[in-house]
Amino acid sequence: MLSLGKGFVYNVALVQKLCADIAAEKDPQKVQDLLSLLQAVIRENQEEVRDRMAFLAKNYAEVISETKAAD
Repeated sequence: MLSLGKGFVYNVALVQKLCADIAAEKDPQKVQDLLSLLQAVIRENQEEVRDRMAFLAKNYAEVISETKAAD
């Protein structure tokens, strides 16, 4: 997992490979296909982060609220 600013990428190697493939590709149609795949991977990562955040919020709500109250 790699933290990028406020987000996380869980399949870093795949994202890096897709970016390298996009940069090296000369065929515009293949570039478009690779971009679509990259967008799908990023979307999947975002969904996974949302799912994890929802799990944490549900299962640790008391701890989270105590931490906020202490601030």
